[in-house]
Amino acid sequence: MKTLSICCLIAISLLSAGCGSTTPPASSAPAISQSAPQIHVISKESEEIYRKAVTAYGKGDHLTALQLANDALAKDEQNYQALSLKGIIQAFDVSPEEGIATIHQSLSINPGYVQAFFDMAMAQKLGKHYDESITYFQKVLDQDPKNTWSYYGIATDYADKKDKGKALEYLKKAIDLDPQNVKPQARVQDHFTWLHGDKDFEQLVK
Repeated sequence: MKTLSICCLIAISLLSAGCGSTTPPASSAPAISQSAPQIHVISKESEEIYRKAVTAYGKGDHLTALQLANDALAKDEQNYQALSLKGIIQAFDVSPEEGIATIHQSLSINPGYVQAFFDMAMAQKLGKHYDESITYFQKVLDQDPKNTWSYYGIATDYADKKDKGKALEYLKKAIDLDPQNVKPQARVQDHFTWLHGDKDFEQLVK
């Protein structure tokens, strides 16, 4: 299914190191003040297992990635990175609602974790909660204004809502940042099928 394939592609790209401005920056703890709670420090052992889970996920091996995410959580139940990864896998392979609940757990531990914002946006999209998905993509953009795939994600949400104006507005923003990768996806994605033949859409993706 084209919709799921691009969702997987985008989600995997965010977990890959060194991807440049097309992906959200690595999460960083906010400055600690007397009024700000300290972000949980993930145990080294749990972090190492999580990294193996990311590698498996990047290869498309969701079953192994989920098992490793659970192993990481067994070592540190507050590993918010592993929770977010587990949640996006659940959203794809079990149910969006289950994934959303798990990603909420991640954000309850680290409310500023950018990867979880993106994972939540994807999970909400899979659940057809388009307004919520847009909200979380925007949270990524607040941290990384040149995040290509968040603009694209918002464009697909608006396309699924049959809002041509907003869909093309955000699609253009994504294309302006990375035309080589975005245009081919937009031409074949199910989200935009209803715009095939529309002169404005065709001009944008040609």
